[in-house]
Amino acid sequence: TKNILLKNLLDACIGAIIWWAWGFGVAYGDSGNSDGNTFIGTAPNNGGPFLAVGWAGEDSQNNGTTMTLWFFQYVFAATAATIVSGAVAERCALEAYLIYTTVLTGFIYPVVVHWVWCNNGFLSGAFTEDKDKTILGGCIDFAGSGVVHLTGGVAALCGAIAIGPRLGRFDADGKVVPMPGHSAPFQVLGTFILWMGWYGF
Repeated sequence: TKNILLKNLLDACIGAIIWWAWGFGVAYGDSGNSDGNTFIGTAPNNGGPFLAVGWAGEDSQNNGTTMTLWFFQYVFAATAATIVSGAVAERCALEAYLIYTTVLTGFIYPVVVHWVWCNNGFLSGAFTEDKDKTILGGCIDFAGSGVVHLTGGVAALCGAIAIGPRLGRFDADGKVVPMPGHSAPFQVLGTFILWMGWYGF
């Protein structure tokens, strides 16, 4: 449990810096440009969202829309990263996990976001006005089921395959070694906390 909690905390902290520096730019860099890149976000207007360069001055939105979108999407990026922590719990070196978090929140996840949620992504059926730029009209992702959870899930599967089974999970004959369950009251409490959180979402 401590291992997963530490990794989730580091996902949130490192993910915030990476998402601010370039993840948000890769996801939404040329959003709104009719000739924007359909595969990956680029840096219009002398930097745009990269390092928050375009957030100040005459071109900035004073109503907080950009910063609100940044925070909302940062939490999704951190969520995609934390999905992997359970799949590689206690089997992955911390340094390797931090490298993975950097790559996932800085490149893999933002590129998928650009494809599906940016208004000129080639899979964005909901936001791309020119449907000729999309593949078969694009797709519509409801609340991050594909973008957030599928991206994190595929990364978790790849990590679990690369690392292999937990040591001590199987005996010398390949039979499963029973592992005692965790605290049922804490499991129910966690369920209620998540349940209430989703009402806010």
